[in-house]
Amino acid sequence: EFLAYFWLCAARYLEGSAPLTGLVKPRELSTDEIADFDGVVVDVRQNLEYGEKHVPNSVNIGLGGQFASWAGTLIPIGTPIAIVADNETQVEEAVTRLARVGHETVAGFILVHDYTGEMKQVGQVSVGEMSELTKTEKYLQFIDVRRVAEHNAGHAVRSFNIPLDKLAVDFEKFDPQTPTYVICQGGYRSSIGTSILENAGFKTIYNVTGGTAAWIDAGLETEISAAACANSK
Repeated sequence: EFLAYFWLCAARYLEGSAPLTGLVKPRELSTDEIADFDGVVVDVRQNLEYGEKHVPNSVNIGLGGQFASWAGTLIPIGTPIAIVADNETQVEEAVTRLARVGHETVAGFILVHDYTGEMKQVGQVSVGEMSELTKTEKYLQFIDVRRVAEHNAGHAVRSFNIPLDKLAVDFEKFDPQTPTYVICQGGYRSSIGTSILENAGFKTIYNVTGGTAAWIDAGLETEISAAACANSK
């Protein structure tokens, strides 16, 4: 259901930050209610916290990054939303920031420590570990979810570019049974990407911590796309 919401249409943005009045406070949901929620479940915690344990089929859009921007881009206006957070302060912040990009349909929330169902995990690998895997593993999928221009300018060897806003459709280019690694610039967008792939049924997913910035800083092997080379001439 989550993926259907992602590609049905693009979200519309509100211009400016109009005064927020009349927002209905979301109600606290039970474990069963969050598991059966008919909409998008958004986990607003940091990427490493999400990776360690999260509600199955939730999407990780952390408050610490471009939260409202990505929520506005990836979730169509009118979609029912439920929040997963560490505390009610995070829930309140998420509701306010979502409303500023037109999302006034946050129906409920659950705090992580109140969720009693089975949790899922996303493996975390360092750029050094990922570099070794690109040399030793024949069968792996390495997805860079940055923008095309970012990828063209320099990317980790063996990575394949699908921008994050296209991943919910273009994931079909990959095999859900093959171990899949996701990288971005710093680790924020890649965590969103891992959650999209989890919803798509991918079995073994890893987030590359530190992203391409850490990869380059470590002096690991990079490639430049032909398009970037042509533009530099």
